[in-house]
Amino acid sequence: MKNNSFLFGLQKSIPIGIGYAPVALTFGILSLKSGLSIWQAGFMSLFVFAGASQFIAVQLISQGATIWVIAITTLIVNIRHILMSFSMLRFFSGIPMSKLAFIAQGITDESFVLSAKLLEEIPTPEERSRVAIGVNLGAFCSWVVFTFIGAWMGNQLTINFSGFNFALLALFIVLTVGTVSRENILTYVIAGVLAVILKYLIPGKMYLLLSVGLAAAIGAWLKHHGKTAVGGE
Repeated sequence: MKNNSFLFGLQKSIPIGIGYAPVALTFGILSLKSGLSIWQAGFMSLFVFAGASQFIAVQLISQGATIWVIAITTLIVNIRHILMSFSMLRFFSGIPMSKLAFIAQGITDESFVLSAKLLEEIPTPEERSRVAIGVNLGAFCSWVVFTFIGAWMGNQLTINFSGFNFALLALFIVLTVGTVSRENILTYVIAGVLAVILKYLIPGKMYLLLSVGLAAAIGAWLKHHGKTAVGGE
């Protein structure tokens, strides 16, 4: 597969690209509503390529959040990709750091799942790197191209944006529900309660970061305390 490994990965990325298309179109349209231009929306997808974090970013931009709130919030949402990148290292022993950085930039939830499965069957690190780049690049191109198309549509056509606010809320609910388990549900409840309380006590959007940070700390303490209590018994 040496000469065709990149094309193999690119071909396998087609289902991801198809799935990204409507979401990227929606992001492009919403970006216009949030005050971004066509080029700003497109370049955000080009340089950030972060899916849900981009939706969060444009929502915070429309609400007048500071750059630090936007940066830290999106970092928290995307921090799981650090773990994904580390878990992929086992496939690429001996691959230069520059190529590894390029592969890491293209990792998303979908490309990670697909690549992790495909690379198990590829014999050499060099071929694996080409397959991974093919998968990542196919997904990336779909996201960027359809973001530009969505932004152009939002600029050229008269679109009723009222339903998109609900669509954005629904997206966040789906993403959240997918990560909730019996072990962490209390942390989510605490974060929600704190967010409501702090919103009326702290001006601006800093309450978002504080509620998430405090809830995570409390959740970690409760988990540790529970393990200690069980161990003591």
